[in-house]
Amino acid sequence: MKIKVETEQKYYCFNPEKLIEKINELGFNELNKKSESDEYFTDINSEYIANRTCLRIRKTNNSKMEITFKGKSSSLLGKYCKLENNISADIGEYENFVNLFTSLGFYSYCEVIKERLTFEKYDDKYKYSIMIDSLPNIGGFVEFEILSEQKDSTKDELNIALKKFVNAFVDLNLKEETRPYRDVVADYIYSKNCPKDKLEDIYVNIDEFIVNYEKEFFKKYKDVIAKETNKSIKWGAFRKDKSLNGILINYIDQYLDNLIYDSKELLVAMQLLEMLPQKKHFITKTNEVFFTHFFGMLNIELDDVIFTEEDSLNQVIKRNSIDLKHSMILNKKDLKEINSVLLIIMNND
Repeated sequence: MKIKVETEQKYYCFNPEKLIEKINELGFNELNKKSESDEYFTDINSEYIANRTCLRIRKTNNSKMEITFKGKSSSLLGKYCKLENNISADIGEYENFVNLFTSLGFYSYCEVIKERLTFEKYDDKYKYSIMIDSLPNIGGFVEFEILSEQKDSTKDELNIALKKFVNAFVDLNLKEETRPYRDVVADYIYSKNCPKDKLEDIYVNIDEFIVNYEKEFFKKYKDVIAKETNKSIKWGAFRKDKSLNGILINYIDQYLDNLIYDSKELLVAMQLLEMLPQKKHFITKTNEVFFTHFFGMLNIELDDVIFTEEDSLNQVIKRNSIDLKHSMILNKKDLKEINSVLLIIMNND
């Protein structure tokens, strides 16, 4: 593990052509342009967000991966300096690292995707880097960074060097962005998902998660149920025919009693929802008995559930008179995405 001191400042980049012209005049070397995906993680109480601690998985050109930890900004190093700990890892181990972080109590907060053009220059003491970044749907930025060995410089020396570095570009009238990319992207996700007016209700659809268990149950017990009812049971009827519910109860409980359940993400989602002050509602097309007993197995109390047969979310909204001016509907593909949005809401309300 390499431990270095990263000293950096970030600015908006409205005129990259003029900036590159200035960079070339100063004799920086241009590196290959690359695509980076930075996934940031935080604890459930969001202390990492509050003190700007960085726990990150970076994938570069979808072929290399690096795990990074940077300490909180209130450290003795100062405003612009952080100790940086990096570990290179096999990109094929991505899921294993995510599962490890989850087991340790750190959850995906947001993902920063960017195209990065990097310029570098060295002297006897420091590595100087200029990164011009383009973030989809958000805009362009430039980062000025000095990288040094932990033992080589004092805090004051690094801050003076950084100021001198950035002052070489003072004629470009750059506007500083003090937030890390993590927070810039989180603010964008918040504004995209939340209503402009006060958020009062959160509607969550987690069928993408539960339906896998429901299908497994149906496949395992459909012949038994058909034999007991003397009729063939199809998937659609199983989910909609409430007359079957009395027969299903014992079989569902039998299935759930033997279920090996290993998803911590659902428990985290319920904990996050409980921590949020808004009213919580669930929307589902799953069988009512299966849904309620599944959550009962996990000892999770549900405030409100909308059981629906509509194919369209718009139909659900209209039929249940959901007030979109004060509501957010979380209809994501997996629980990890839902938890990310919930964590972002916690840090913006």
